Amino acid sequence: MKTKRALAESLKKLMRRKPLSKITVTEIVADCGVNRKTFYYHFEDIYDLLRWIFEEEAVKIIQGYYNVDEPEEAIGFTLDYVSENHAMLKNAYDAFGSVELENFFLASLNGLTHQVVEKSERRARRRLPDGLREYLCEFLTEATCGMLLNCIGGSFPFDRQKTITFVSLITRTAIKGLLAEQGIPDEAEGAEPEA
Repeated sequence: MKTKRALAESLKKLMRRKPLSKITVTEIVADCGVNRKTFYYHFEDIYDLLRWIFEEEAVKIIQGYYNVDEPEEAIGFTLDYVSENHAMLKNAYDAFGSVELENFFLASLNGLTHQVVEKSERRARRRLPDGLREYLCEFLTEATCGMLLNCIGGSFPFDRQKTITFVSLITRTAIKGLLAEQGIPDEAEGAEPEA
């Protein structure tokens, strides 16, 4: 795992300076001080290494959501990741198109969206029917993912505070509205919902 992480850091460092298509395995192994056989022992090619980076970083992002209570915190945490890794993400976007990054963000954001909806249900002491909850979570995840990809791809300006404000507002409003209109009272709580 230590070697994989070293290779990953070397690739990320190189991606800050040049396009992925111009990076070679020779440069990666030279940067982290291992040989080519070691690289190919762990990864088929550079794209395989990049996929592994996204899988590992998705896990880190998901772990960071465990202590998050509000949509603003979660979106901020994700936007911080995008800002800190923008050069690498833009480089990957240019090399892969949006598909690999979309899979990365969908995997990262899916659990977060469910967590935010479930916390909102508990606070409201109402729950959404299962099919509607799943649809809402999918919808919010896809929408947020699309916005992040547009920011990375350059078709939408990256404004951290505005994005946090708007995504949080839309998320909260959608959840509260659906809970008010379609929510089923949580009989187990027996108390009135919070205002």
